[in-house]
Amino acid sequence: MIGGGVSGLLAARVLTESCDDVVVLERDRLSDQPEYRAGVPQGRHVHGLLVRGGQIMEELFPGLREELVDAGASLTDAGEARLLNRHGWLASAKTGLPLLTASRPLLETSIRLRVTAKIMDGVHVTGLSFRGSEVDGVLTRDGRVDADLVVDASGRSSKLARWLADAGIATPEPTVVDSCTGYATRLYTAPEGFPALIAELLAAPDHARGCAVMRVEGDRLMVTAQGAGGDHPPHDPDEYQEFLDSLRGPVADMLRAASPLTGVHRFARTASRRNAFEDAGGWPGGLVAVGDAVCAFNPVYGQGMTVAAMEALLFRGLSDFSAKGCRGFQREVAKTARAAWLLSSGADQGWTGDHRPGLGERAFAWYMEQWQIAITRDPRVFLRFIRVINMVDGPASLMKPVVFPRLYRAVRRG
Repeated sequence: MIGGGVSGLLAARVLTESCDDVVVLERDRLSDQPEYRAGVPQGRHVHGLLVRGGQIMEELFPGLREELVDAGASLTDAGEARLLNRHGWLASAKTGLPLLTASRPLLETSIRLRVTAKIMDGVHVTGLSFRGSEVDGVLTRDGRVDADLVVDASGRSSKLARWLADAGIATPEPTVVDSCTGYATRLYTAPEGFPALIAELLAAPDHARGCAVMRVEGDRLMVTAQGAGGDHPPHDPDEYQEFLDSLRGPVADMLRAASPLTGVHRFARTASRRNAFEDAGGWPGGLVAVGDAVCAFNPVYGQGMTVAAMEALLFRGLSDFSAKGCRGFQREVAKTARAAWLLSSGADQGWTGDHRPGLGERAFAWYMEQWQIAITRDPRVFLRFIRVINMVDGPASLMKPVVFPRLYRAVRRG
């Protein structure tokens, strides 16, 4: 396993069910305590663990949710998150869906301590080892590691396409959608009664500024200001406050009773990137890729960890490490990520000036805009929408004729 982040750890957990030896190679030095690490530059910012992702992690690590809550994470109903879109505050409704909010270091460390695979830190993987047309291990700065199966879970920094090219295997050019979104995050004390999650959502082309505020362990608030289309929040604390003051929602006023605990940390590597490895010619046996190494989403949508969890379950069906078996696995990975990619990259196309949507895209965008109006007015419409956004139900749930009358009435009232 190349990479000891969430994607690699979850995949390793599932592979231990069927493989005698699972070894995770992580470039960073790791600690048993929750700490920010260089290999996860977005780790200081709000990380959304959608409900479906939390459900899978609880299945793989029974009792994990309770363990995280005991460590200070917040657990709330997904329908109680306070969300502001361009039309107003989304309705609220009891969903019965548990939404966990915690920092990325706490979540990742808790998972890592539960994984029974061998984890080797401080290992810098430099390439693939081939035996004929099969991958039989990886090359590192210190030598070579043999493997029957190599899994690239190294995230956005993956060098897989280059390594394959060095071996004469061409992969399609990645599809990139860049909304030019930037983040800036600061930790605050949590005033009494502050909600577990409150967010002001970005929306092209008129609402380029937003934020996400999440209650995390230590009775703290993680406040991530967001700016799309190049309108990035500043690093200077006073200018950062001015950015928060410019938002439509009440976050700045709600934070008057909070005290800042840190400086401001920025991150702007947010472009969505999809590698169609399933279409590569001559894909070798003994190699698969998952997580952000295949499909990296704009983090603003919080999809990455949940898609990684869904992909990890695919390893239960992988028993054939031949070229045919590995290619088939990559097709399943692509299929698993497709809905999330379409929803997030479609929304981000609005920030790119070179995209000219066709008739089908314009019709879909119009339909989704009706949903954006309706979810501010009808709790039952909101309930269906929140299940899709949290990947509990698929996007097809939004297209069922049974919802059309309620959608129409809600929009008409607006």
